This record gives sequence, structure tokens and C-alpha cells, in this order.
Amino acid sequence: MKKLFTCFWMACLMLAVLLVLPLSTKAAENGFIPTVNIVTTAGDVVALPSEVQQADSRYQLATTKVQWESVNPEIFNDVGEHVVLGKTEDGQKTVKGVIHVFSKAKPVNVAAIGDSITYGMNVENVLYNAYPKQLNNRLGANYNVTNYGNSGKTLLEGGNDPYIRTTQYTQSLASNPNIVIIQLGTNDSKPANFAKIDQYVGDYVKLINKYKALATKPVVYVTLPPVVFNTAYTINQANMDKILPKIVEAAEKANVDVSIIDNQTATVDAKEFVPDNVHPNGKGAAILANNVYHTITGEQPELSGKVAANAYNTSYGAINAIPTTTDKTLFLSNISTKNWVSYKNVNFDKSLGSLQMSAAIPYDATSVEVKLDSPTGQTIGTKVLNRTGNVNTWALNTIPTTTVSGTHDVYIIFSRPATATNVELVRLGSIDFSYDAAKPTEIMSAQDLEAALASGLTNLKLMNNITFTKNLQLSDDTKLNLNGYTMDTANYYLSKNDAAGKRIQFDIFGGNVAGKNVYGSIYSATSENSNYGMNINAKDITFNGTLFIRNNVLNTVVTFDGHNVIKSTTGSNVYVRNMTIKAGAYYYGSTEGGGSTNESGSTVITMGVGNTDKNFIVEPQAKVELYPGSKGTGYGQNAIYGFSKISIENGASFTANGARPMIRTEYTAKNARVEVAPNAVFDVRTTDATEGFSFSYGIDYVFDHAMYLNLESPTKTNFMYAYRNSSISIYGGKISVWNAANTTQSWNAVEVFQLSNILSGKNMGTLTTSSAELKNTFGSLANYVRITNQN
Repeated sequence: MKKLFTCFWMACLMLAVLLVLPLSTKAAENGFIPTVNIVTTAGDVVALPSEVQQADSRYQLATTKVQWESVNPEIFNDVGEHVVLGKTEDGQKTVKGVIHVFSKAKPVNVAAIGDSITYGMNVENVLYNAYPKQLNNRLGANYNVTNYGNSGKTLLEGGNDPYIRTTQYTQSLASNPNIVIIQLGTNDSKPANFAKIDQYVGDYVKLINKYKALATKPVVYVTLPPVVFNTAYTINQANMDKILPKIVEAAEKANVDVSIIDNQTATVDAKEFVPDNVHPNGKGAAILANNVYHTITGEQPELSGKVAANAYNTSYGAINAIPTTTDKTLFLSNISTKNWVSYKNVNFDKSLGSLQMSAAIPYDATSVEVKLDSPTGQTIGTKVLNRTGNVNTWALNTIPTTTVSGTHDVYIIFSRPATATNVELVRLGSIDFSYDAAKPTEIMSAQDLEAALASGLTNLKLMNNITFTKNLQLSDDTKLNLNGYTMDTANYYLSKNDAAGKRIQFDIFGGNVAGKNVYGSIYSATSENSNYGMNINAKDITFNGTLFIRNNVLNTVVTFDGHNVIKSTTGSNVYVRNMTIKAGAYYYGSTEGGGSTNESGSTVITMGVGNTDKNFIVEPQAKVELYPGSKGTGYGQNAIYGFSKISIENGASFTANGARPMIRTEYTAKNARVEVAPNAVFDVRTTDATEGFSFSYGIDYVFDHAMYLNLESPTKTNFMYAYRNSSISIYGGKISVWNAANTTQSWNAVEVFQLSNILSGKNMGTLTTSSAELKNTFGSLANYVRITNQN
């Protein structure tokens, strides 16, 4: 069995004994210490490393501890270069650190310069798994890493195939890089090239300064290439041992702030992942990518609680992957038997005796071991993991652990009996090192949400913005705290598993929702089955997208509480059977529109065409504002469509303002009803609807001592449109009527105002009022544009 688990100090010992590598056991007193360059983007805090490289007189490297001066946290919001000085542990040497803060206005350009190892020879799916791509996956969307590798190339200008004569070199110079990572030298070890090695340092200095002279003044890193395990292609480690110090020498003699990345030491134990002894495969490329990542981004922070997959330190056998969909949350793929992932500086002081991981497990009998401080260290937890079915289906596994305190490195080791090393057993997402079943499950990604729901967890809390990559289903009553973050369903939705055989309660609150799915971000198919659908309570939600909720199921109720701003681009805010705005809540709804139909047009609230009870309730002291768009055609731009009853309760407020009939209903078995309670506000205005402020098969309006009443329609065609006898009844207050010429007729102390037998194209029918003047003066509805109790 190949040696798989070797801790870092053992690797260094092997290096010193077996190879003449750049890490010596101790540094010279007055040796060269390369500048420590650390990169970040505005707002993201990083830390300088506690150990730095120091070269002796032979340009061999060792590590030495350093004490940095304090760093003003304000620099991380200040784009530019920030110099920080430090002293070596013995106080003899000054160390220069530079923190480079880049703007997030555009991606930071990273140029990966190199030969076939950079390009990705031997790497499976090279476009996805070459080290520069895996580095980009770890750095994230604020960076753009471009692979400028070209196979067989030398650093030596007089070599058999110099890099400086390639198209990739020319392209890299023209790319305006902000960061340059050079990994050349492996092909210079070929005997024919090594014969000219005296030119190596001078040629390397020229290459470094060529990049440093660019207008972007990029941060430059030079890399000690990975180990050559056996001679191949005439490339050999004996010559590499002599080239490595020359790279360090070039870093010094370039006389600019160049940092060194030691991929030689990082790959000492990686022979299994170097099939031809020279070129790492995809898993070996991950080792390179991770070492580069940690070198350029600084000290690993202390970890506690739930951490994303990207927080890991090192891996043996995992590949850095991101979904090909809009969600770019990193996960670790291709983990095989005896492979591991480590996390550095994990604080266990808040541990409650278990950890929880999000993982996709395609096979039974896959187990995990949790060890401290090395892959062969103390075991604190083991478990056979639950199979999820395939590598694209995620679930959560809780792993009991022994009591641990203090800060440790943690190794997560996976295995499965009698399984080939090329079989993918695990994809790993987030890990919660302080899992507490009594608290909400923390969600770092859409994968986490999928895993939590698949595991039957129902109390959830976002810890990050997430983007769906597939449809997800609820199976039980669930609470989802958005925690100020955004749940972007993209082109998918969150639905309910009707196979659960019961109606469920779904509470979603405290953040943002987005999505472009025409079925809605939260969806249940239209049904008359009382076991289907959801009762949904949305609180303090901001929505921007196509359709927020579609839950048109018999007797289901969607409620809004707190402060909600719901904006739809092409369809309704919601398409529901019953909707309630809770007491004291606020609901702002608007839609841009884009069609004339009920569901995809400009209707804000759609309640469908069925003749079942469909109630829109605004509870006491709640406030509703609805603004349909103007992109639709015909009469489809409504505030509320399809209701059987609208109830504006005591002290509540309802405003609807748009181009077409604001209140619309059809296909009801009997007249729909609009009731406005005492001290309520009902303000409905249409700007140019020929159908008037409402269009219906029949609506009866009852206004009982409304505090503010306003019905407004500017056209002379119809004040309101009805196929079935309809009515308006107003009780209490002073009634005013505006005619088409916008002159005002007012009647004081009108105790009763009722229009009945209203039909489209006819006069008002029957007017009942205590005012003889009003009865004698108020003629056809077509002559009037506004009825109000405001003067």
C-alpha cells in the first residue's frame, strides 16, 4: 500500500534526507527573506503568515517565525498596496509584507505562466481540472485565472523550446494581469538544456522584470516546481535539485517584491497522483492549486461552527469543483477510498459532541473517520455514511465525536472496503464543527439546503447567499430564516412533496428571494386535494423576479407578515387561492407586466378562475399598495384578479393604482364582495381603462364608515364594468362625486349612498340615498370619474 498519510513534519524530514531540496534544517543568520505578498479584494480581511521563508547563502529555504506589526483593519476597504513590516523570531531580520487590496468592480486578472504541468498534461478534463482552473475555483468569482501553460517549454531563453517564444507568453503580457504566477524550470532539467543552466538566473530575472514593467504592475510569484519522482522525458530530479536554488536566487536578484511558492515541498508525498512521475493528474493539480491559494491569500483563519467547503486547508485526493450552473459554490469532488480533506485551526471549545457534514454519497458502506492533527492522529469520530443515491444528490450526516477542547487540525478520511482508487465515493460540501440539533441548521449553499431537506431537517437558517441548481422539495412543516441573505431560485423552484400525504406549513422570513421560473420561486401545482399544497407565511421578504409564490391549492392560505416588498418582472407577485396580510403588516406589490393573461401579464395578485371561495384579507392596521405594470394589453393589468371576497379590516389601508381595471373577477358562482371596515382606507385608481376601475361578472362593494374612500376612473365609457347586476353601498361620512369635466358636486351628511343594478353599458340602475339633491342630480355612471368621501 502506498504511503498515503504522512504529516507535514515527516514530509519535511523525507525532503531533507532523500532530496537536496530548497528547505534546509536551519537558515543562515543573514539570509534572504523574500517579500510576502498577500492578495485580497475590498472588504475581505486576510492575515499575514506566522512563518516565512528564509534563504541561506546557498539559496536553500527554511521557515522562520515572524512577528508582524499591527495591521489597521481599515486598509481592507482601501484599494491599493499596504506595506506591513515584521521581525523574525530572533529579532535579527526585518521582513517586508505587502497586502494588495483589489477592487471588486471587476475580476482580478491572474496569469498562470508555465509548461505542461501548468497546462495540465495528465489531468483528466483539463479544462475543468488543471491547476489554474482549480485555483480559480478556490479564489472565487472575484478572480479570473487564465491558463497560459505551454507543454515542453523552458525558462532558459537558449533552451530547446523557450517559453518567451510562445503565443501564450505574448498573450499573458497583453492580458493586463494583476497577479502573475510563474512555474517554469522542469524542462530546464533535461540534460541538453541543463548544459546552459548558468544562464538560468539571468533569464529568470529578465522574465520577472518583463512582467513587473507592465502598466498593471502585477504581483509576481515564482514557483518551485513539483517533485520529479523518477526520470521521464529526460526530466530528472537530480538536476531539479540544482535549479531550485537558482529560482530563489532569481527572486532576490530581480530586486522587486517577488514571493516564492514552494510546490516542491507540497508534492513530496503525492507520487500516487503523478502517473508518469512528472505530470500531476487532477488530484495532484488540486495539491498545487491549494498550495498556491494559501500562499497568495495568507494565514488560515481559526475555524469554528459551520464552514463552507472552501474553508478547507489541504486535501489528498479531492478536486476543487464548482457547479456548471449559476451557483458557483465550491465543493470537493472525486474523493476516493483512503482520500482525506483537512481543516486547520479548528476551535473545539464550542463543540457539543458531534459534527455534521453535507455530502453526496453514491454507494453504501462508505465510511468516514475524523482524526486530530494528522491523518494518523487520534480518532474522535467514525460513521458509515448514508447513501444519497448519486453524486448529484446531497444529504447531511451527523457524526458523533468524543469530547475535544482547544484548537486542532482536523482530518476527514473516507474509505470503502474493496473499492478501486479511481471510484468517486464522496462529494463534500460544508462541515459544522459545532453541530447543535436544538438550533437551526445553518445553510451555506443550495447543496446544503438540498442536503438538509433530504435529511428531514425543518429548522433552517441561511449563512450565505445561495443559488438553486435544481428543484427542491419540502416534506414537512419547515421554517427557513433567510437571515438577511438572498435565496435565488434562478430557473428552479422550492416545492412541496405531495407524496407526504398532508398539507404542510412553510414559514419563510427575514431576507431576499429572487428567481426567473414561470412557476414561481415557491411552487405547488394547482389542485383541489386538501392534502396537497402549503400554507405559507412570508415575513419581511424582498422579492425580485418572475413570480414569487404559485400555490393555487384548495383552502391553502398564503399570509404576509412584517414588511414585504414584492416586485415581479413579467408575471404576478403571487398566484394563490387565499391571501392574508397580517395585522400591522406592510405589503408593496408591483409587476412590470409583459402579457395580457392572468398569470403572465400585469396582474399583481392572481387568485385564478375557479368558483371556490378565494379570499383576500387585509387585517387591522395592515397596509397594502399594489401597482400593476403597463406592458400588458387589454384588461389584464389588474391589482387583484379572481377573488370571491376582499376584506379591508378596521384601520387597514388598501391602495391600487394602474392603467387598467384594478379590481377584476370572473367565473364566480355569485357576485364577489368587497368589504371595507370602519376607519379603513380604500384608494383605487385607474388611469385609462375603458372598463372602469373594476371589471367583473359581478361585485358588490360595501364601504362602512371608511376613513378614506376613493374610487377613480377617468374615462366616460364606464365608471365600472359588470356582466351581472352589481352594487356600491357607502355608509357614513361625506360623499363627493366628480364628473368628467372634473367639477365637484358635494353633499353633506349623506347617511346612505347605494347604487344597485349596475350593468355594463347602462345607467347606474337604482340610486338609494338620503339626499334628494344627489338623487336628482347624479345621472349616468358614464358621466362621472370619481366617488370619494374626501373633499
